[in-house]
Amino acid sequence: MEIESQQTRAFPPSVERGRTVAPAGAGLSEAPDGRRRWIGLLVVCLGVMMALVDVSSTITALGAIQADLHAASSTLVWITSAYSLAVVSLVMTAGTLGDRVGRRLVFLLGAAVFVAGSLLAFFAGSPGSLIAAQAVMGAGGAALLPSSLAIVGATFTDPQERTAAISIWAACSGLGLAIGPMGAGALLEHFSWHAIFLINLGIGALALVLAPFFVSESRHPTRRLDVAGLILGTVATAAGTYAIIQGGASGYTKTPIVVAYVVLAVSVALFVRVELRHHDPMLDLRLFRNASFSAVMAVAATTMFGFVGISLLAVLYMERVGRFSPLSVGVRMLPLFATFILVSALASRLLRRFGFAATLSAGLVLMGSGALILLATGPSGGYASTWPGLLVAGLGSGLLTAPSTAAAVNSVPPLQAGMAAASVNMLRQLGSVLGPSVLGTLVTSHFAHNLHDRLVTAGVPGPQAGQVVAGASHGAAAGGLPPGLARVLGTAVPGAFTDAVHLGLVVGGIVLIVMAVPTALFVRQRTMAVR
Repeated sequence: MEIESQQTRAFPPSVERGRTVAPAGAGLSEAPDGRRRWIGLLVVCLGVMMALVDVSSTITALGAIQADLHAASSTLVWITSAYSLAVVSLVMTAGTLGDRVGRRLVFLLGAAVFVAGSLLAFFAGSPGSLIAAQAVMGAGGAALLPSSLAIVGATFTDPQERTAAISIWAACSGLGLAIGPMGAGALLEHFSWHAIFLINLGIGALALVLAPFFVSESRHPTRRLDVAGLILGTVATAAGTYAIIQGGASGYTKTPIVVAYVVLAVSVALFVRVELRHHDPMLDLRLFRNASFSAVMAVAATTMFGFVGISLLAVLYMERVGRFSPLSVGVRMLPLFATFILVSALASRLLRRFGFAATLSAGLVLMGSGALILLATGPSGGYASTWPGLLVAGLGSGLLTAPSTAAAVNSVPPLQAGMAAASVNMLRQLGSVLGPSVLGTLVTSHFAHNLHDRLVTAGVPGPQAGQVVAGASHGAAAGGLPPGLARVLGTAVPGAFTDAVHLGLVVGGIVLIVMAVPTALFVRQRTMAVR
């Protein structure tokens, strides 16, 4: 099938009115040969791998971090979310900057910042300093993710080649997620949790060395800097994500949270007003008049909400209930990550046969089903009831990441690939913030409530039960407790934690499956050439 006109499919005529639009490929300042293009793709994939390694390795090391730093459960949520908060706040700014000054340059700057943040995390000695280091890495990730995807879009202008390249890009992101638990687990067997950040240093150094030789520079030749849009967009995303994360820990009626939501509402209103009037907006909001584009953005957010959220709950369950070592947890997560990599690599073939709507809808249903299958897990912590759900969730996630990215990038003209890449990455990172913060907060809050009820039911006085719950929430061991109470706690903790994880899995599974309905209704079967 011949590709439909991107100008008429992706945009109404008014969107491009008054703007000079160059032909496909005009944004490239260098024209790489065939082999160099594919080597360059692998180089930018190193940056993506590094960004995802940090996410999964940090989740794997949460138990060791909590035990060493004596961090509260609410603080653990911030340790995992500070990175994504920085990414989602800055990713649109980084995408615009890449269009303006050069995507390869922004990619290199992002890799350098990420390496610097990894060094800070390596030397961190308190929860606050580790959270700050994660935020620095998030600033680097905000530059790496949209620039790498925009480089792919600008380098591979043929829609079929581009989809294949994006499939490789997505598979490498899954490889990063898989390397994280494995590498972190191996390092934690012999070293402290600080060592997990050495993985980022090695990958980042390799990307910095190779990118100038194999990655071609590209930019938007007529792009103008939208300062007001950048500021308002950053304030809006930062306020919203802060309110979601901290509200789950402290309560959504607290004054700082209410103020954050007010700031969010005002900044969003001003952002919409500014962007609709700007001649060259950071985010062309008219894109969202296209129901298919809007649905794809929602799919991107929901995908990472489910993927990162399910990963976090599975890791916490295996560590806290199954009592597996970090390395064993990394190995046992392979049904999720390895399946994701394999299916992502095959996604372009599936798209050619079934189209976007069917592929994305099936992916959402499968991932949601995987979350619900994990409800078979029990307080015994056995792995036999865990791996089937991880496998099905991995199948679903592999059908989502590359196709949703390809649908977004191929829905716009080549010169707006950077905007589309930044948009899909922003929504994806927003989902990766919501997943661990919403589902993680559900688990931590309900764990404390469930454990208190179980202890009281077992005959433990209320005040003493409260003290035990506070200690368990901070990762304290039961070694100093009387033998009778220690036995009660040994039974109550696995049951209470399993029930809390089940609640998070139900919420995540329902969100994923429900999202399949608008996906099937609104996403176009083909937004690119499909032969």
